[in-house]
Amino acid sequence: MKVLFVVKSKAIETLGAMYLASVVKKAGHEALIVELNEDTYHIAHVWGADIVGMSIMTGDMEVFKKLGLSVKNRMGMTVIVGGPDPTFFPQGYEWADHIVRGEGENWMADFLASKRLKTDAYPDIDSIPWPDRTDFPGMKIRDFISSRGCPFNCAYCYTGAWAKMFPEIKRVRTRSVEDVLVEINSVDPAFVYFQDSCFGVDIKWLRKFSRLYEKEINIPFHCHLRPDQVKEERVMLLREAGCYSVRIALETASKNLRKLIGRERTSNEETVKASWLLRKWNIKLMIQNILGIGSSTIEDDLETLEINIRCKPEYGWCSIFQPYPGTKLGEICIKEGWYSGDFSEITDCFFDGSVLNFSEEHKEQLVCLQRIFALAVETETMPDVKELTYENFPKLVHRLMRRLGDKRLYGGII
Repeated sequence: MKVLFVVKSKAIETLGAMYLASVVKKAGHEALIVELNEDTYHIAHVWGADIVGMSIMTGDMEVFKKLGLSVKNRMGMTVIVGGPDPTFFPQGYEWADHIVRGEGENWMADFLASKRLKTDAYPDIDSIPWPDRTDFPGMKIRDFISSRGCPFNCAYCYTGAWAKMFPEIKRVRTRSVEDVLVEINSVDPAFVYFQDSCFGVDIKWLRKFSRLYEKEINIPFHCHLRPDQVKEERVMLLREAGCYSVRIALETASKNLRKLIGRERTSNEETVKASWLLRKWNIKLMIQNILGIGSSTIEDDLETLEINIRCKPEYGWCSIFQPYPGTKLGEICIKEGWYSGDFSEITDCFFDGSVLNFSEEHKEQLVCLQRIFALAVETETMPDVKELTYENFPKLVHRLMRRLGDKRLYGGII
């Protein structure tokens, strides 16, 4: 039996589909992972797929639906959908033959009538076959995951909804250090990217990882942390292991907005201190931010920019908030009248603009600020609100580039 997995993009490794491809091959069948584009239908036909599996994010259903109906009605292929959107919003996927909600390894193994990975409904994650990387050749950065789940409940995220849907699953399940390291050794990447929501939550696990990773792997890596995780011992352990860079999420500098998103226990000073600690141990930093949250003003978002400038990260990354259906904050936005509730307005991209009921002027300001955010952080320059218009945007970019040139040429004196 041939199983074709279709993903939105193969720019980076898509671990979900790769884990499933490994399960398919372990069961004695064939698997192929392809990118969704104008050639996907032709590939399905020529390769002779029996099953087409689709990993779908919110905002992507319509493009996958077109392919799904084509391969199902014209070639009689079985269509299976999974991923975040079908998991939380199965309504609207009646066109698929099967909807997989949650993790798919055991479901796929059973569907193919193979021996289960374990008798448990959700096995110890060490027992799941490693991701199959066959269809991602030549990648210089390789993705790994040492744990599944997240212990936190940010209101803009699906983590809380997941915990309610699957209460029998531990909030965080961690692989053994040994299993992680053996997998990395088998891949021998140039750079390791850990995709865990929060890396090394268990400090005892991290101590063992640090000692063995430095000894057995010694390859630079990147991981994700929360600001409140960034303590001296954790940073020291990461550096000793060979950590090259870290991503931490400030999200917003506004105290009121932090309460709105369920991050009231974090503070701006905590993020500033975290950035200082990472610099002390020579670990490069990316800060993640969200603009246009709920009832925010452009002044709130400029405050977020100001804190990023204080932190001096290598990259100040930001997105524009999207009120994803099923999230706590998405429901609040509808209840408070900040959003119409028409989820068809939400696209697959959180950089393009806001769908909230902001004024057109505010939406324009958000787009302009998002576009120049990283450059403003790099040049340590605060734009004026009046500059955040489409008309003034080219002049703003020119001003920031001049500032960058001065910084590089004159050592930051001017």
